[in-house]
Amino acid sequence: MLESPIPIADSIKWQEVWQVPIKESGEKLIPASYMPDKILCRPQYFIQGINGAIPECFLREGTFVALCKAASLLPKGYRLVIFDAWRPFKVQQDLFLRYSEEIKRNSINQEEDDETIFKLASRFVSPPKNDPGKVSPHMTGGAVDIGLVDECGLLCPMGAEFDETSERSVTHYFEKKLKNGELMPEEKRYLFNRRMLYNAMVESNFTNYADEWWHYDYGNQNWAAVKGANFAPYGRISPELRWARFD
Repeated sequence: MLESPIPIADSIKWQEVWQVPIKESGEKLIPASYMPDKILCRPQYFIQGINGAIPECFLREGTFVALCKAASLLPKGYRLVIFDAWRPFKVQQDLFLRYSEEIKRNSINQEEDDETIFKLASRFVSPPKNDPGKVSPHMTGGAVDIGLVDECGLLCPMGAEFDETSERSVTHYFEKKLKNGELMPEEKRYLFNRRMLYNAMVESNFTNYADEWWHYDYGNQNWAAVKGANFAPYGRISPELRWARFD
């Protein structure tokens, strides 16, 4: 099951995603570090010193339960590692700005207009919005950026780094190379690792963001749009609520 091919999927269309209504469930956020035997937390934006980032990975209760299921499906010795989960609005703003500036620097003619820059940046970071009906996935507590570690505690190579802004980050990148007869022998391990992560997560009711091998959704508008659900149970959750469970 974990070796099943990853289907070829189109990039997300934000305008379609934002058409999905939100009916907030009221589920609280909880620390994902409660299960270190199955799930490791390495909050990359806090480690990188991103303004407003926090030193814990918080998820909605339902997302955390589903993630534990995904971890249980992995081969013995393998664990999930979380790079990012719930994200404050300030972090969302800073990340979008960082990606926009990176695109400008790497632009061939450095003359891309603002609309083009916005569209390109939106491929890797959802636009930060205060509209309660158009919520960035990570601000719901239902999105998680995730990878794998092996029995030695080493990150499993995926053929592209976390947050890499290249075509190699597309989840099905190596599936297309395999289909076209272009997969190199050394790339087989990337294909295997991506399949293992993808199938464990999808089997546990997550959906994948096709442009990023590391990004998975549960309960938010992204998830509802892919699942064809009538509404998303997770909307934007206020920062102060992350402690409510312990009051």
